[in-house]
Amino acid sequence: MPDWTKELFENHPESFLGALEERLAQASAEVDTLLGCLEEHGFKPQRILDLNCGIGRHSVELGKRGIEVVGTDLSPLYVEIAEKRAREEKVDGKVHFRVADMREIASVLKGERSFDGIANLWTSFGFYDDETNNQILRQCRDFVLPGGFFALDIINRDWVAQNFEERGFSVIKDRIILEERHLNLDESRIYTTWTFLREREKKRYFLERKITLDHRVWSLHELVLMFKETGWQFKAAYPGLAQQREDVSLMDAKQLLFIGQKQ
Repeated sequence: MPDWTKELFENHPESFLGALEERLAQASAEVDTLLGCLEEHGFKPQRILDLNCGIGRHSVELGKRGIEVVGTDLSPLYVEIAEKRAREEKVDGKVHFRVADMREIASVLKGERSFDGIANLWTSFGFYDDETNNQILRQCRDFVLPGGFFALDIINRDWVAQNFEERGFSVIKDRIILEERHLNLDESRIYTTWTFLREREKKRYFLERKITLDHRVWSLHELVLMFKETGWQFKAAYPGLAQQREDVSLMDAKQLLFIGQKQ
């Protein structure tokens, strides 16, 4: 299968931009929740890597709280927008961005000072095969300080298995995104074809493109095992950042906030 991450985030990042912009308003509350969960376990970070930061919505909010942030993303367009937002919010002295493929994160960040921890939020992990995903976690471990954390906010396989729908759609600004999904429980992967329809005249939509995504999903016990195999220990788990105020169990949570600690 072609590398869909480059197709979407490098070649056609505008197709997904609206989805990122729609969630800007939630970023402040999500960062408050993240920092609160981290503090419960003794983490009070002063320097964070925001891995796959998108347009920097969490990076900027972390910077507003006085935390130094390096945000990385595969998309040059998203990084450009993130840098602009940091300047507008007057946190560009605290928050910096780099274009980076997370598979090569160690070489991109060579020479950077170590981080207190890493945040990877809104299901921005699991894009590759298991060995590649594991190698990313091993690379990340090398530039986190002893005892530092990895905070992963990601879709919950248990929720997917119970609530899976083969088709869906969303309307984002001037686009309709049609989704056709296939869930392979043996491999714990979701294959989704996104069909982007764009409005060019009032209520008249035209086919823009199709992109097929291949995404690994994990249950909590699988996350514990993966992190253990890559040099991290399980520290805590919560419902995902968007569900923290809901009365929901970890089994029933759509997203999980998984916190690992460097061994």
